[in-house]
Amino acid sequence: MANDEFYRQLRDRVSSYSGPYAEYVLLLPDLFVLLSRLMLDSRIGSRHKAMLGGALAYFVSPIDLLPERTFGPIGYLDDLAILVAALNRVLNEVDPQIVVGHWPGKADLLSTVRRSVEQADQMIGKGRLDSILEGLGMRGPAQGPA
Repeated sequence: MANDEFYRQLRDRVSSYSGPYAEYVLLLPDLFVLLSRLMLDSRIGSRHKAMLGGALAYFVSPIDLLPERTFGPIGYLDDLAILVAALNRVLNEVDPQIVVGHWPGKADLLSTVRRSVEQADQMIGKGRLDSILEGLGMRGPAQGPA
């Protein structure tokens, strides 16, 4: 399956990263799996799937604010901010147990998303997250998981 291959390649790329925001960068493979699984879940509405799909498209696109080819693993910070902003919205508007049921990671999903959203402006620069989200049709991030 293509998702499995992408997951393994992403895990290989970030596994040895120990720079700024390493705890968040190392979550990317699991966040990718989570959003991919949510896209396939019939309990997730089309509006939320469109939001998740937009976040995943930004993530896999080579054109973004911090290109990984130029910046290495630190270049994933903008992708991470977009993924958690979309996920935060879904967590606020869908039964969180549906979302948590798909989480492959070991960390507590709700607290991880909350911390990541709080750090997003620091990670990529004040106000940039809102600009990217607006460009993706997602506007600003919701304030916190339900």
